[in-house]
Amino acid sequence: AVVSTQSTGVAGILLLVLGGIFWTKQFDMFPDLEDYSTSITSVLVAMLVIGGLLFLIGIIGCIGACSGKSGLLNIYFVVVLIFVILEIVVIVLAVVKKNDFEDAFVETGTELFTEYKTEANDATPDLDEVKVVGVNVAQFTFECCGVDTGSSWWGNRNGAAVFAPGCCSNFDSQTFENSIQAGLTQEKMLITQCPDDGEVFQVGCQEQANALANAFSTVIIIVVAVLIAFEILCLVAACVSKKRDLVA
Repeated sequence: AVVSTQSTGVAGILLLVLGGIFWTKQFDMFPDLEDYSTSITSVLVAMLVIGGLLFLIGIIGCIGACSGKSGLLNIYFVVVLIFVILEIVVIVLAVVKKNDFEDAFVETGTELFTEYKTEANDATPDLDEVKVVGVNVAQFTFECCGVDTGSSWWGNRNGAAVFAPGCCSNFDSQTFENSIQAGLTQEKMLITQCPDDGEVFQVGCQEQANALANAFSTVIIIVVAVLIAFEILCLVAACVSKKRDLVA
């Protein structure tokens, strides 16, 4: 029981350390994520809270196992059991709600991309800078272009194929932001070729989003299943320890 409770505490420490490192270095490692700092901060806060709870649970269980106090082991058992139930719910939601997530993501993305495309074809584009940057950063980050047909989704201008700058493999978000601060133009929002021989992503963002959703849900299920198996072993160890104390 001592080993299992210590393992829970160690898992909590790892989450706290990793969460802390990413909190302080997130934009150094992934500068393109700075525009979404609010969402990232929420995830990191949740990560730190879970890490803190696991560490606290591990300490309580370890003290209970070492001192033979069944009350502390009972608390440890109940809390870990709650974690197991919540993780099972996460697995169920990952399976049941995956298609809903994909549909919502595609619908929201399509609306935003269409709004961008409409404004880019207007003589005097007028679109919020955050949306303009977001569309391009999303395409560069996920290595996709357009909604569902690759770069051809963006259409043509004066007989030449055009696409958003974020479709380029060498897209620089900071340079792009600096350029649009002077004012939006059709030529800035939709270009005919990537600078410095950059390559154009040919996969549509809808296809890429579906692939990522499938991979992400699979990873979640595997990770959570491993956590559940580990926590069940912790519960068994706590029960055995408590039974031995009662026999003694």
